[in-house]
Amino acid sequence: MKLCTVTYNDERHAAVVIEENVVFIRTINTALTQQFPNDVHALVQFETLQQLRATVPQLATLEHVAIHDVQFETPYNTPAHIFGVGMNYQQKLEDLQAERAEEPVVFMKPASTIASLQHALQLPTVSTTVSAEGELALVIGKRCHDVSEEEALSYVSAYTTSLDLTAKDIHAKNPRFLQMSKVFPTFFSFGPVLITANEIEDLEQLRVQSVHNGRVIHENTIDHMMYSPAYIVSYISQFVELQAGDIIMTGTPGSFIIQAGDEAACVITQMTALQHTVC
Repeated sequence: MKLCTVTYNDERHAAVVIEENVVFIRTINTALTQQFPNDVHALVQFETLQQLRATVPQLATLEHVAIHDVQFETPYNTPAHIFGVGMNYQQKLEDLQAERAEEPVVFMKPASTIASLQHALQLPTVSTTVSAEGELALVIGKRCHDVSEEEALSYVSAYTTSLDLTAKDIHAKNPRFLQMSKVFPTFFSFGPVLITANEIEDLEQLRVQSVHNGRVIHENTIDHMMYSPAYIVSYISQFVELQAGDIIMTGTPGSFIIQAGDEAACVITQMTALQHTVC
């Protein structure tokens, strides 16, 4: 199942993507006498998602709207936590001539960094060198704390594309400034479509691309990560009680410097591409 938030005729809708169309949650509720929330943040919670998935065989018969007639919005803006993982691909570590640490580098982003899909990424006035990175993002589907690596992915309800921005010149001043280099407005974006975990047949073979002005700058597959998605969820859950709707970026195959007028994109196998202009 693919979930999204769209605007149609000036109204905002949570929706399910069915091939080249979308079916609004409100339509499902009316036609099938359901009470699903018109909110993707609520829909990714496992209990609700399982109930929604049970309606899939009937969705093709319901009223729908063509994808090209709607405007994709950010799926939601209210995650309790947004986490990122740095230097998670072996190739990037080799390029930097660095050694693998026993534990991953983890940072957080506030919800205020989330970029609207309808607006450009904004370069801050206090930074002269900003990079963008395409990454696979995990969406947590139920509360979890201190879970094992073996059970960690059972708490992931969906996957999606994401872009992580960094003020590299600020981080370069001192490694301790990593957190502050990540928190500017529009320095995080995800979506436009969340694909539920059951639809990903081979997670390790997903190919992640960082795309600059239409050109693939870096790419790699999940099986070349040093810390797997399962390990990342398990590791972070040792410190934080993760909540449904939390988002975890899993690291990038590589970054590129962006300037005003550029286009930054993340492309991942099986997923709708995420792209933004830069201003």
